Amino acid sequence: MVKVELIDYTFDGINKVARLSRATRLNKLEEYPLTIEDVKFGDGQDGHKINENYKDWCNKNENFVKALIKVKHLGVLEHINFTFHVSEISRCLTHQLCRHRIGFSYLQMSSRHAKPDKDDYVTPITIDDMDKKVMYEESLDYMYITYLSLIDKGVPVEDARYVLPPAFFTHISITCNARSLLHFLELRLDKSAQWEIRELACKLFDEVYELYPIIFESVKELRIKNES
Repeated sequence: MVKVELIDYTFDGINKVARLSRATRLNKLEEYPLTIEDVKFGDGQDGHKINENYKDWCNKNENFVKALIKVKHLGVLEHINFTFHVSEISRCLTHQLCRHRIGFSYLQMSSRHAKPDKDDYVTPITIDDMDKKVMYEESLDYMYITYLSLIDKGVPVEDARYVLPPAFFTHISITCNARSLLHFLELRLDKSAQWEIRELACKLFDEVYELYPIIFESVKELRIKNES
């Protein structure tokens, strides 16, 4: 089961993108109508109250960004970023994931220094009956025992790891911008994508859609299709 944790993201990204985009046709960047503290603690919390002018400004910015997305002016979305930590995945997944290079940065568990746990591995969904499961698990057990035996005989961990199948768990940190993530979701939410990376795409979508539905609305239908 793929696990996704959202570590960090661009706060107030729609207003940020709208300001930066309008600045390309002005001779200066427009002033932000409130302090960040007012925005974070708005609606009466801690004595702060967001005024109606600010709300109108936000609505105007939402409509502006929607229009930018509609005409495919997506470069502006590169100013919104997300950082995730993804775990309980196979290296089969990360081998696919690292093909997404533009707008993505990665830090992955080092198998030179960290040993996987014996019982922590991904079982493909097509291993769907007892005969297949026994064969699969016995094979992984044998290779893990071989891995430990090589280390006991003095083979460095970085070399003993060559016998480990890619099914054993790894984990990876990802930082990406909204434009690149949208493109990733367009490709990896599709039914033609491999099941494990499609599961990752579903969980990434669930995290970011809640924050920025305006940006990721175009792939919502693909996400819904994965429920069937």
